[in-house]
Amino acid sequence: MNIKESLKIAVKCIKANWMRSLLTMLGIIIGISSVIMIIGAGTGVRDYIVGLIEDMGSNAVLISVDATSATDNDYITLDDVENIKTKVKGVERCSPMLMGFGRATIDKTASKATAMLVGVNSDVQFALTNSCEYGRFFTDEEYDANAPVAVIGINSAEMAFGYHDVTNEYVTISSSGKSMKIKICGVANIDQLTNSLGGSSSMTSMFTSGTDETIIALFMPCTTLTQITGAEAQLSSVFVIAEEGYDYDAVGNAAVNYLKSAHGNYSNSMYTAQNMATYVEIVDVIMSVLTAFIACVGAISLIVGGIGVMNIMLVSVTERTREIGIRKSLGAKTRVITLQFLTESVILCLIGGAIGVTIGIAGAFAACSIIDIAPNITWWLIVVALLFSCGVGLFFGIYPARKAAQMSPIDALRSE
Repeated sequence: MNIKESLKIAVKCIKANWMRSLLTMLGIIIGISSVIMIIGAGTGVRDYIVGLIEDMGSNAVLISVDATSATDNDYITLDDVENIKTKVKGVERCSPMLMGFGRATIDKTASKATAMLVGVNSDVQFALTNSCEYGRFFTDEEYDANAPVAVIGINSAEMAFGYHDVTNEYVTISSSGKSMKIKICGVANIDQLTNSLGGSSSMTSMFTSGTDETIIALFMPCTTLTQITGAEAQLSSVFVIAEEGYDYDAVGNAAVNYLKSAHGNYSNSMYTAQNMATYVEIVDVIMSVLTAFIACVGAISLIVGGIGVMNIMLVSVTERTREIGIRKSLGAKTRVITLQFLTESVILCLIGGAIGVTIGIAGAFAACSIIDIAPNITWWLIVVALLFSCGVGLFFGIYPARKAAQMSPIDALRSE
């Protein structure tokens, strides 16, 4: 008997008892689908979080001030930003990060929105994974001239204008009794970065007043932002980008030491340097370990499913004792009988694995759609799941197959 005939007989036996076969496959289906869903959704969440950190500048160091204990003298100034860039060894670029809020009027549609404003300089674009999807970032000359220009978030552009490429469009920003007409010079993926800097907290609620008002994110020259809000440029954080070849942690510590010296505050906790690349590694490791652990817990059901397969194959051996005796009396070899029952076991688990993969993929997309994240399901994950299903069939099918193959033809034919 060849493999083709074994497959035909296996499929015929499974179809003959399709309800029993389906119930037997249930453990395999649940195990494979849960593993696929957990790994696919978990990896998608990990990629999303890592992407947020990378958008914030995985090649940058974030210098922060402890706002809970800082006085006016402790906050970073625009002069500090320039001095860090020119006086601290190893620093290539340095950008302020000044948060502000205002009311935005979309000139083209006259619609209203809440504007989350981040005052930066042109150096911040080198900390972002991508600079601009459309248009350009504002220049050093525009920064020095307090030019009324801004870069808008790509999601913000879609919500405010209805499309992405909104370069050369205008929004009017009002804050603290002042207003300024701002020209959109570029569109970049900065929405999540703006939220992570504090834009999604209670301060946002103050400006939205509990309504469903559209919220847009804008990067503009820090000098322009201070003119709109009328506030002083007291910075609670800055981005520092090190020169190539320099250690980011060392450069961050050097910038912190400069700030302590410049402000006469040598408190160990007033200024902190956070290497964004370190956060990428930490999040990657934590999410990978967590996903693997949960997937292993879910895979326990595969063992239960495998035991179910072994049990039903033993039942099948008992039911087909006379068939086995007839085939052995006609000259069927032990390996042929073994191959026949192993084939049935593997086919049973493979069908269950295929159904489980389909349900797992659908489940991963359904779960991720709730939090608006794309799952990460790769071809190797599907291949491994199917191979693992085959492995379960082989492992738990060996004992029933050997029991069938080692039957004595005479004893098998005597059975009722």
